[in-house]
Amino acid sequence: MLAAGRQGSLAGADGTVALGLQLTVSGRAAGGRVAPVSKETTTLRQRPFLLGLFLVTSTTLAVEVLDTRILSVLTWYSLAFLVIAMGLFGITAGAVRVYLNPDAYSADKLASRLSRDSLELAVAVPASYVLLLLLPLRIAFVWTTVIEFIVFAAIIAMPFVSAGSVIAAALTRTPFPVGRVYAVDLAGAAVGAPLVPALLWLTNAGPAIIALGGVAALGSAAFAHSGGDVRRTRRGLHVAAGIFLLSLVDASVPNGLVPLWVKGHPENREIVQLEDWNSHSRIQVWPVTTELPALWGEGTCDKKPVSMRLLVIDGDAATPLYHADHGIETLDFLRCDVTNVGNEVRPHGSAAIIGVGGSRDIQSALLYGHDSVVGIELNGALLDVLRGPMGHPTRVVEDPRVELVHDEARSYLARTPETYDMIQASLIDTWAATGAGAHALSENGLYTIEAWDMFLDRLKPGGIFTVSRWATGETARLVSLAAATLIERGAPRAREHIALVEGGRVATLVLGRDPLTPEDVGRILEVSKRRNFRIRALPGVPDAGPKLTAMLDATTREQIEDEALLEMLDFRPPTDERPFFFNVVRLNAWGKDMPGQMAGGLDGNRLATMTLALALFASLVLAFGAIVVPLWRRARPRGARGPTLWAALSYFGLIGVGFMLAEIGLLQRLSIVLGHPSYSLIVVLASLVASAGIGSLLSDRLPLDRAPYCFVYPVVLALLVGALVVVMPGLAPEIEGQSLVVRISFAVALCSVLGMALGVAFPAGMRIFGGAHEDEAPWLWGLNGIGGVIASSVALVIALEWGLSSTFAASAGCYLLLVPAILVMRKGAPAADPKAAG
Repeated sequence: MLAAGRQGSLAGADGTVALGLQLTVSGRAAGGRVAPVSKETTTLRQRPFLLGLFLVTSTTLAVEVLDTRILSVLTWYSLAFLVIAMGLFGITAGAVRVYLNPDAYSADKLASRLSRDSLELAVAVPASYVLLLLLPLRIAFVWTTVIEFIVFAAIIAMPFVSAGSVIAAALTRTPFPVGRVYAVDLAGAAVGAPLVPALLWLTNAGPAIIALGGVAALGSAAFAHSGGDVRRTRRGLHVAAGIFLLSLVDASVPNGLVPLWVKGHPENREIVQLEDWNSHSRIQVWPVTTELPALWGEGTCDKKPVSMRLLVIDGDAATPLYHADHGIETLDFLRCDVTNVGNEVRPHGSAAIIGVGGSRDIQSALLYGHDSVVGIELNGALLDVLRGPMGHPTRVVEDPRVELVHDEARSYLARTPETYDMIQASLIDTWAATGAGAHALSENGLYTIEAWDMFLDRLKPGGIFTVSRWATGETARLVSLAAATLIERGAPRAREHIALVEGGRVATLVLGRDPLTPEDVGRILEVSKRRNFRIRALPGVPDAGPKLTAMLDATTREQIEDEALLEMLDFRPPTDERPFFFNVVRLNAWGKDMPGQMAGGLDGNRLATMTLALALFASLVLAFGAIVVPLWRRARPRGARGPTLWAALSYFGLIGVGFMLAEIGLLQRLSIVLGHPSYSLIVVLASLVASAGIGSLLSDRLPLDRAPYCFVYPVVLALLVGALVVVMPGLAPEIEGQSLVVRISFAVALCSVLGMALGVAFPAGMRIFGGAHEDEAPWLWGLNGIGGVIASSVALVIALEWGLSSTFAASAGCYLLLVPAILVMRKGAPAADPKAAG
């Protein structure tokens, strides 16, 4: 049997965590030493062995980060938590395989087995990718969806089962100094996450993820070479060469291994003239057509055909590239869109456009006569299109009045000393897709009280902030957010600052830094009459509807929240604490009818809630089938089954749940600070992987298995996590206005301190519980992994209902509950041998 008790153990969700690189070795367990390997039975070479481990761990984390980007195209960004859960599940299942097959990973077979598992990983990476391309994931209220979701989740998990076996065996059966092996493991994991942006800069996602399979094959060759197996070494090199060749071919042909289904619909590749990927999105540019323009919020208008292209983001969010070869005046039809009500009110002066897209809003600002227009765009690929030959006909880049800025809008506006007559944000999302279902569980830092307060600070006296969104339940949330922001700023009557106008499927909110003037009201009335727009709210104009009226007339934020929180709908104003602007359907509304006008257009929200439930169910099914069942069949608990066993199981389950709750909370909270979920994913996971592993490695130098320290460290961990509840709301706004380098440095420092501290819990637990429950060791780290898998979904439920700080509070509670578990263990177990405790 694998020496999982006193001499070697697999660390859990907080050994190296993150994205699933979960079962790293504490290397010590109860005794503080790895299982001894006889010098007579091993002839492994150290350098190729360490190289193989480095390549496998870097591949593992890179694949998981890249999977989240691919799923943003195939499905929705909000499914990133499913990738985290499946990575965690897969690596746990792989570690179970090592435990249940000890003979296959004996010292004399270790190199060949690691080579074989690495080669399995090399094949599984592109195979998983291809299967994801073929399977159309559609969320519907039918039982078939449940089966499909489980299959989809299993496909995601495929590569990580192989990776888990390699990592577990390499770190528990190594004949080399464990500190050195562990350091290489951490280095590979830390390199894997930031490797993704570099790969996407060189090529698209398909060739990138295929190439990662080739990297794993090189790891297979390195492991084989460490054992002197020439045949397997050559096989690994040949497979690597073949996979790299496949990657080059896929990158060279226009329609290689590409998605057949995007967002549940077949994708037409024949009309794609340009495709580019980066860590934010996949963009496609379609051919030039001449047709009547389709406006977002169209009013009464005489339109003429116009030459244009469509720029499509992540398969669903389309923005036009209107040609203005004969002058910007030829785009006069833009005046017919309700999104330009703000330009009607402030047609001159300086304008800042949040989200350039295809430059439509910039063209509108120029058309109305603004003398200075700053376009702020996070996605550099969109700016590259505008600056290239396909964007030249828009006549935006060459206009001396236009300045294009590649930055996150909230951070840029917080830093700049400039002020504007108008700031405009039209249908700006997280670049994952535009449907409500796509974003229902995604955060967005542009739509919070804190963000809007800062936007109003960047307006000149009399300036306006105009926001356009789909005229669904989001309309009520726009009003509550605007009213709450004004109340927080001390405005005596929010209604005097707000106009809400609808046209077609879009509602535009005009929010004045100062009360709207009679001239402003007159312009809005005139353009609404001329374009046949619908006025929902305007100073001096009644009939906004009872709920909107109550929010507009509220004098305190509490009054707004009371009116905005309904039985099944939640229109309360988002904050940085609860930044889920796009989700207005409460979790208790799933499967219920939601009558009423305010619930219109929210089917996507309900489907997103169903997606969360399906992800949790799929995680439970797969964890039970691949972890619990194998362990129960071949490693049933044989030791004491009294209170100490339950205390041990509770301990390791709690640290798995607690770590993942903290991790998901950091991912969501820091996505606002960093400006995009992709930044958060890469920075947070790389930092947590390295720091939690270092904490696990250093834990053996601390007497954490002895009183009083065994009771102190859980309290310290709880206090550290709980401190985020107090520190983050005040510190984050100070950081968000800094440069990207400063924001990333802050995120790295925060995650490193927390990760290093939390990393001690697993190895300390093995030292406390491992001696009495050596036979149950696989159950301890198995339950630890399952706890992390389940918590990845539960964390979203907590955040949606009670806010991000609640995830940290729940995490702190889990670590605090370790104290009674340790107390039960010490009372029920015989005194430990001080020498055995190391």
